[in-house]
Amino acid sequence: MKRTILSITLACALFCGTPALHAQDSEYPGFEFKGLVFGDAYYVPSHHLEEGDGAAGLVMRRAYLTMDVDFSENWFGRARIEINQSGEFETYDFEADWKDLYLGADLGRHRVIGGLTATPTFDLIEGVWGARYLARTPMDMQGIASRDTGIYAKGPMNSSGSLSYRAMYAFPLEFGAESKPNDQFMSAFSWSPNDRLVFDFYGAYEKRDENKDRTTMQAFMGYETDLLRWGLQYSKQDRQTDPDLELASGFLVTALGEKGSVLGRIDRLIQPSRRGDGISYIPFDPSAPATMYIAAYEYRWLPNLTLTPNFVLIDYDRNDEGIEPTTDLHLRLTVFFRF
Repeated sequence: MKRTILSITLACALFCGTPALHAQDSEYPGFEFKGLVFGDAYYVPSHHLEEGDGAAGLVMRRAYLTMDVDFSENWFGRARIEINQSGEFETYDFEADWKDLYLGADLGRHRVIGGLTATPTFDLIEGVWGARYLARTPMDMQGIASRDTGIYAKGPMNSSGSLSYRAMYAFPLEFGAESKPNDQFMSAFSWSPNDRLVFDFYGAYEKRDENKDRTTMQAFMGYETDLLRWGLQYSKQDRQTDPDLELASGFLVTALGEKGSVLGRIDRLIQPSRRGDGISYIPFDPSAPATMYIAAYEYRWLPNLTLTPNFVLIDYDRNDEGIEPTTDLHLRLTVFFRF
């Protein structure tokens, strides 16, 4: 019931209330409708889960339906619905929920957003990686939410804009696809010595019951040009009485011809993925540290259609019982379409 009331309140504010702020301006409100969908044809010749070993099929991993609204030169909003097939391997079911639902304002060189929106955790990393349709960023994959409901602010910290901040307070409520019922404070600081290189430092604190508070620290270095992108990342989340999450990751994307790119990525889970079997589409064995390898060729067949043959391989260390889980291998043809 609380989620329903909040949905109605935010939607009414977004679509009904805010235009009155600038009703005298005939250019506004301005609307833009857009969407995207991506999914896989897959075959899993080897997997640690019995139901995954030999699995094959088709899955639509995500579809976004988005409406962006410009209420004035400074006021804006977004409503985005996420549709996906949840589950594992050959037993997927369709689900739908809010992905974004917010109002925002540009205040000079700073931007403030209120509602369900992207967090500062890996929005910058995801932008440099540039292949969310292929695989989520490492912390996202391991269960750190990419969205939350609260107040978000970002902007420059010096006149050139080479230093910048992103900060968010997330309310203790569950709303949308990923929000959690806990207070959380998140902040990130970036330094860009030029228009190609960026250093990003992130920290967060989430208050939980029963001595299970979570403190997250993350460092990222990224480089981006028209022909080359790469990134290096280290992340650790201290979970008090729960097992910690600790990982390192690196990726490289390079252009190959006018329409193609080659992508490679390595994620090293220094601690086992304790929620591993609950990860959608690419579940991990939760008992052992692991290294995940992704290799892909991205072919932009049309301006709005990309075809990407790729594989995901997860190699495991021995667990505490001295057993090395079976290597996971996912062979996929991933289709990404924008409209």
